[in-house]
Amino acid sequence: MYVGRIVVVGRNGDRIWVAYRVSSRSFPRRKAVIWGQSVRISPSDDKDLANNPYIFYNCIRVWGDFAIVANGNQSDILLEKIQDGQRPIDAIVLTLLAQGFERDEFDTPRLAGVVVGNNAWLGIVGKHEFHVKQFDLKNGSAFMVATYGKTDFEPVCLSAESAAELANCVFKLDFDNPICATAAMSFPNGQGFELAVHNPT
Repeated sequence: MYVGRIVVVGRNGDRIWVAYRVSSRSFPRRKAVIWGQSVRISPSDDKDLANNPYIFYNCIRVWGDFAIVANGNQSDILLEKIQDGQRPIDAIVLTLLAQGFERDEFDTPRLAGVVVGNNAWLGIVGKHEFHVKQFDLKNGSAFMVATYGKTDFEPVCLSAESAAELANCVFKLDFDNPICATAAMSFPNGQGFELAVHNPT
């Protein structure tokens, strides 16, 4: 089954996390790169940007106790709104409604997720849908949303002890055309997040 891009939020013990996977049929030459307190999705060949401007963006941003995950540049806008003091649910609603779905040939939905404390939020805006939901993250719980086929928020079984292990687990989810994956997991002491990427090629 092909579901496109995947956003996941979850908790393992006292560690909260976000994860992201690129699955693609049209632009498979992409990689995840750690850039400071962010993870960036970048084309392996810059010429691909001429065909689709949506394939280069920060998919994970972390700031203090917050981690943000998204399938486009809405991650940057979300971070700014949260830094300005907006509640995560308000930031997601306002950002997704303002940007709407991507204007590509597939009308790709925009996805977003935020975790802080033991709370998480997921959002999706498509051509004909808009949903945002808050989750109480219990130990071992995780929830996902994807651009195609899995556009409702649903639980997923994922367990990992590190960001690197989590990125690898997300990459191995049983959906077609995996390209790369990444994760941010809070440190055991609760101070910040560790970042990891999984690029198989």
